[in-house]
Amino acid sequence: MTSFKLVKYIPRIKKKKSGLRKLTRKVPTDRLLKFERVFKAQKRIPMSVFKAQRVLDEIRWRYYEETVMILNIMPYQASYPILKVVYSAAANATHYRDFDKANLFITKAEVSRSTIMKKFRPRARGRSFPIKMLKICPRGNNKLVIIIFPCS
Repeated sequence: MTSFKLVKYIPRIKKKKSGLRKLTRKVPTDRLLKFERVFKAQKRIPMSVFKAQRVLDEIRWRYYEETVMILNIMPYQASYPILKVVYSAAANATHYRDFDKANLFITKAEVSRSTIMKKFRPRARGRSFPIKMLKICPRGNNKLVIIIFPCS
């Protein structure tokens, strides 16, 4: 005989919005300078999400110079497009925000699924698989995200 546990219905809790949005309501914008961040988005990279995720796990929470060194050494195919995105994000940080490259720190690096092309790649035994794409962009909106913070 199986017994079932009777559980009281608990409604789902809505996700809280990011703390930065709450701060913008309460704190004047002059004080938010320490929260400044730079991000770079890249879309439609013809690669599997899992291959890119393996590389991003290595560079998350590292300084910019260390990240570039790691990506240059890594033997994976996904490291080159990610390296280009990191270079571009650092260039944006130095050009638009006057941050020093030595103090840049990668806090968020995400990747998610993008469109699947209507082309098929031939596989063994007469099978075919669709060609998948990925996006690199901020906030995880089906893209790859690289967010860089300055560290003083």
